[in-house]
Amino acid sequence: MPLSVQLQEREDFEVRTLRALGGGALAGVCAVVAARLRVPVDMGFLAVTGAALASARVDWKARVGMLVGLPVLLNLPDVLNIPTPLAESCMGALAAGVVGWLGTKWRPKPSQVLAGAVGAGALVPLGLFVKQVMDVRLFDGRLGALGAVVGLAAVALFWSVGTLAAHVQVHGDALEARGMGLEKQLSGEAQELVSRAVELYRQCQKEAGRLTAGPGKTELVGVLEKMAREVFSLAETHAGLEAQLKAVQKGSVDAQVKELRAKAAAATDAVARRQLELAASSLGEELNNLDVLGRKRERLLAQLHAQVALLERARVSLVGVQGGDLGSKGAQAAQLARKLAALGEEGSGESAPAAPVPESTKVMS
Repeated sequence: MPLSVQLQEREDFEVRTLRALGGGALAGVCAVVAARLRVPVDMGFLAVTGAALASARVDWKARVGMLVGLPVLLNLPDVLNIPTPLAESCMGALAAGVVGWLGTKWRPKPSQVLAGAVGAGALVPLGLFVKQVMDVRLFDGRLGALGAVVGLAAVALFWSVGTLAAHVQVHGDALEARGMGLEKQLSGEAQELVSRAVELYRQCQKEAGRLTAGPGKTELVGVLEKMAREVFSLAETHAGLEAQLKAVQKGSVDAQVKELRAKAAAATDAVARRQLELAASSLGEELNNLDVLGRKRERLLAQLHAQVALLERARVSLVGVQGGDLGSKGAQAAQLARKLAALGEEGSGESAPAAPVPESTKVMS
């Protein structure tokens, strides 16, 4: 089965990266001030702290806590005498872990937080190396204001790019991941049907995985995937229709049509009456279109019910195949695959009666 690699909350990552760049630049300004005051500072510590504090999207209470606790936490590698560049990696990982756990609007899984921490920790030493190269090649080894700002902003950028791993979700089954994504987009009865379909597909794949490898099993798995794909395609179409119907309030359009008809009936000027009648006729066509979309949505919902019921039947049949003789399981799987394929083609071939073409609403004067 093909893997599914999805990037979650991309907008959140982009916003936090821009904020991390700003935090790194501000850390560079602090480094310039510290150099003027002859106060020794750790560039990696400044860049990571500035990037983490700036990229965290938290309320003021959590931000105050991070302002106090994060610098203390990032000093642990130095206290433990961890050698360079491992110390910089530890600082980047600790900061990314704190931001991933507390500083995001969404709630990543612990494994995603760990992946972001590892990625950020791995890229911080690389960012510091890039800063050193820029200091030598571009700024002639002098820690000027521009060099500090650009250099620490680069370190912050590398740290933030490393946290991208927290936004990556890898799923072992692309089709199942598609269904899980649809669950978040839908609502009401359609969402319940898709959730049920995802669960049934998961159970069917589990039962099919227990069968002996062979042509029958391969054919059966292909049919199951086709059935689930049909469910999710119907759900996507239903979601599109739902969005169209929600964008226009049918009651509001109906009220406008009645209002225009009343004004047309009360108009004394023939030209004005004709204009009002045309406007009412145009809105009447939109009402007819909304009716057509509503009927199409009902048909799609009915087809969703039918496809989910077919998946339910497949699951029950697979359980029956598991209880058969070991030698006949392959033949039973092939027979079940052909039977389900025929049922699926029969269900998809039964097209609903064509909806009437919307006609212009005639307004009687």
